[in-house]
Amino acid sequence: MQTIPKTVTACYHCNTPIADTRDIVFGEVSGKKESFCCSGCRTLATLLVNHGLTQFYTLRGSERLEPVRDGVETEETLETDSVYNEYVTELPNGDSETLITIGKIHCSACVWLNERVLSERDGVKEVRINFATGRMKLVYDRKRITLDETFSLIRSLGYEPTLYSPLKAEQGIGIFSKDLFYRMAVAGFSWGNIMLFSVGLYTGYFSGIEAEFKRLFHYVSWIFATPAYLYAGYPFYKGALESIKRRMLTMDTLLFSGVSLAYFYSIYVTLTDRGEVYFDSVCTIYFFILIGKFLESAIRLKAGRKVGELLSTLPQEYSVLSGEQEIKIAPGRIQKGDRLLLKNGNRVPVDGIVRISKAYFDESFLTGESEPVAHKRGEAVLSGSVCLSSNAEIEATTTAKESTLSRISSLIETSLQAKPKLQRTTDRFSSYFIRIVLAVAVATFCIFGFYKQDWEAATLNTISVLIVACPCALGLAVPAAYVVGNLLHGSKGILVKNPDSMEILSRATRIYFDKTGTLTSGKLAVRNEWFSDPKRKNEFYSIVLSLETASTHPLAESLKREISLREKLDQLTTILWKEIREIPGAGMEGITFSGESYRVGSLAFVSDGTVSSNGKVYLGKKGELLASFSLEDEVRPEAEGVLRRLKERIPYLEILSGDSKSKVQALASTLKLERFSYELKPEDKVAAIQKAQAAGETVVMVGDGINDSACLAAADLGISMGIASDLSIDKSDLVLISNRLDSLVSAEEISRKTKRIIIQNILISLSYNSVMLPLAALGFMLPVICAGFMTLSSLTVVLNSISLSWRTKL
Repeated sequence: MQTIPKTVTACYHCNTPIADTRDIVFGEVSGKKESFCCSGCRTLATLLVNHGLTQFYTLRGSERLEPVRDGVETEETLETDSVYNEYVTELPNGDSETLITIGKIHCSACVWLNERVLSERDGVKEVRINFATGRMKLVYDRKRITLDETFSLIRSLGYEPTLYSPLKAEQGIGIFSKDLFYRMAVAGFSWGNIMLFSVGLYTGYFSGIEAEFKRLFHYVSWIFATPAYLYAGYPFYKGALESIKRRMLTMDTLLFSGVSLAYFYSIYVTLTDRGEVYFDSVCTIYFFILIGKFLESAIRLKAGRKVGELLSTLPQEYSVLSGEQEIKIAPGRIQKGDRLLLKNGNRVPVDGIVRISKAYFDESFLTGESEPVAHKRGEAVLSGSVCLSSNAEIEATTTAKESTLSRISSLIETSLQAKPKLQRTTDRFSSYFIRIVLAVAVATFCIFGFYKQDWEAATLNTISVLIVACPCALGLAVPAAYVVGNLLHGSKGILVKNPDSMEILSRATRIYFDKTGTLTSGKLAVRNEWFSDPKRKNEFYSIVLSLETASTHPLAESLKREISLREKLDQLTTILWKEIREIPGAGMEGITFSGESYRVGSLAFVSDGTVSSNGKVYLGKKGELLASFSLEDEVRPEAEGVLRRLKERIPYLEILSGDSKSKVQALASTLKLERFSYELKPEDKVAAIQKAQAAGETVVMVGDGINDSACLAAADLGISMGIASDLSIDKSDLVLISNRLDSLVSAEEISRKTKRIIIQNILISLSYNSVMLPLAALGFMLPVICAGFMTLSSLTVVLNSISLSWRTKL
């Protein structure tokens, strides 16, 4: 026992000394202001006093207790700018969005309960929970409800919330598994000991046993069963109680009702010496079910970590160059313009520009390709890439929250929170199924009890019905397969935004392709060039490059890139211009200090129109043609093979393009594609899609760029190539981050096999319930056997979902 010096403030609840007065948390207890070491102690002290349990402090005396720490749940840690900057995103409409990992979720009913209760609170705009990862997306009005109030509400339901950031390692991610393990251990210990006495009871049932020994065995069994009932079964009791309070029916309601019936019936038998006890069933049922829940939790925890690996884990700190010094800062504090020094193996925390001659990066996180990619000085590198060079220097162009990594992370998390249509259907069925089971349980009890006058059989059969019918397997059928499918998509550089994407793609009958940036690379390359004086080639290059630098036109960007690749920049002459101006739709014009005028652009703009040439970009001086450059878009090298493989399963493929007939026809011929349409406006493409849909076709549109956003939105499934434009990604359902058409074939195969696994899971769960429920109701299954089969059905569904990863050969 330790005493606290009077000069040091001690916590009112745990008596822990608080050396720094800045750490004191004040609270009112019985109308008096008291000091606490944390809000956890304050909350518990208030609870004890309000319930008249102040004798606790008399018994505690001057002894120092363990503080009731509660992490980032307190008002002082949640309602701060630092928490909101790291964990909360402000939406354009003024609402706030955050991700919360909810611990102790052990079935789809838990998900339903949390979603239902939170959605009814004033200020909550949207709440979605992914069962497989236990992660919740919360959209709320900060003025009407705070994070502290949200956390308190979740805890009141018996669950443990933790703020989650995709860019930060999650704290306490395995706590629920540990809690389950301890409860499982208690149930197992009780089960092992109680079975020793149960053997004697079962033997005595057939061969006879003295009443005194039988009574002793009953009492000893009661002693061992009680810890299992109270501690091991506490999560189910808590869930059942909350569901009753809120007038809801959940899986916990069924399970706890069945076990409680067995426990209290056995107490009645023990006290009256009438019948047989089933304390061993209480321990065994909880033991088997907790084993299943623990294994489910471990599998879901592994799935959650896989998503975390997919989203990346950044180092705790990075080196930022300030003059000649290196400053260590956290990735969240990196600002635009900071110069980062990356070591070999560091993951790039923000989008940036390479500031050394050349650096190599592993971009498999973004593209699914493991080959190192070389980036030269001035080239952009995206966050999420892994640096493969030593001391590579980049200049940040975004913050961590604005980066491509954060953007992709948010899209993945959002997709995981949304429920596929099939899952919404199974969730609704589960809620109705619970009511049916309760009705069957009541009917079973009444028939065997009142009609047959066999109250022991009535009790046992009712317990069996309540336990065997828990719809856990049905609740896991869709989300388990969906998460594995998402992980497979992510490994191939495919981002799933719409939860129904896999189901739609698996039954697609028609795919439309945009041309530029989809079937072609979207990058123009110089195929032919002509110079009026070949000896002045570098001079002409210098003029073109200096003029086009001021333009953002796609042709200008391509030409600048091509010139940079062909000639070393330090060998080109710097041109000083008195004036540079852009003529929209024509080109660039520059006037030197000596009065000479040069133009780069279309033929009519550069010359007097009398000179003919096959070039597309021209350089001229006072109507005299000096050079021309013919730029053409490259066909994606993988395009032909991809289309050939897609034809095997989806025979109707067509190009929808706004380019001229000659260009589209030439591309179709190269790719051996019979169907193509040309010179289409965006509204023409939408009309073609709607016409096919009206004929009963399931249409997929693959496109790139802002011009395709209307088509992507109109199709049953819109697929964007690469990062594309913000609007394209917003309207699309799948994003091929790898920017390769190969990913489309992978997406189709993964989607098809995921749907097959989902159907198998649903059939497994429905078959299990349709067979086991009648057997239990008719008295052919003991409660212990029912518990084993219930666990087995859930694990079968989970393992079948995991098998998708090795059954899908890509």
